[in-house]
This record gives sequence, structure tokens and C-alpha cells, in this order.
Amino acid sequence: MSIRRAVGASLALLLASLPVHAIDSAPPLADPVQQTRYQALIHELRCLKCQGETVADTQAMFGSDIRRQVREMVQAGRSDSEIRDYLVERYGEIILLRPRWSAGGGWLWVAPGVFLLGGAFVAWRIVRRRGELLAADDSVVSDEAGRS
Repeated sequence: MSIRRAVGASLALLLASLPVHAIDSAPPLADPVQQTRYQALIHELRCLKCQGETVADTQAMFGSDIRRQVREMVQAGRSDSEIRDYLVERYGEIILLRPRWSAGGGWLWVAPGVFLLGGAFVAWRIVRRRGELLAADDSVVSDEAGRS
């Protein structure tokens, strides 16, 4: 039993001593306000390689490059909006997890409602016209087709 315990303890120590691969390996910024801004910004940005992850959560090289750029701009004293504007200018709106409202992108949100209302209007008109046609129809229906 003591050999098993020794092997188990050795294995646990070996696993515990493996290096931890942190995603953001850079040390925290000296100013806690800047560090908070940096963290908030990298959680708002999308990794263009992964598409489903934030820059803060990805291990892709693109993510580390963006984290480095954001860190440098925060340290240089640029505002959050300046940093976002720079990244949007360089990579496009897709880099933002929550894209800004714009007339070009706004129609994507409005169009489904417009199409739904348009379709409902067309369906209402068709049903109404069929009702009017049936009410105005005075032709006699013969039952000759049903007889053998």
C-alpha cells in the first residue's frame, strides 16, 4: 500500500508541476484602472480566426497580437473609443462582439419585421378577394362529374 501511495503522490506532484499555459501571459498593468480597461476591451473583441471566442479567451496568434496592440494603446493613454475605432478601421465591424448601430447594418434588424408585415398584408388581401369572389359567384354547380 505504501508504494501505491508514493506513486500516487509522485504522480500528483508531477502533474501539479507542469507549466500552466495562461492565455494572456503578460503581467498585469501597473495601473489597476488601465488593467480594468484592458480586460474589458479584450472581452469586447472577437477573434477573427476563431469567430466564436473573444480575444481574451483565444489561444490563436491573432488573439495574442490584438491583446498586445490593445495593451500598448491602453498604456499610451488612448481612450476606449479610440482603440475600438482603430481596430474597426483595421479589421472591420466584425471584430466587435456587439457591432455598433448603423444605417447599413440596421436594415438587417428591421427587414424581417417589414417582410413579415408585407407577407401578412398580402395574405389578408388574397383571403379578402377570395371571399368577395365567392360572394359574387352566382353560377350553378352541376354534379355531373361525380356520377358514373
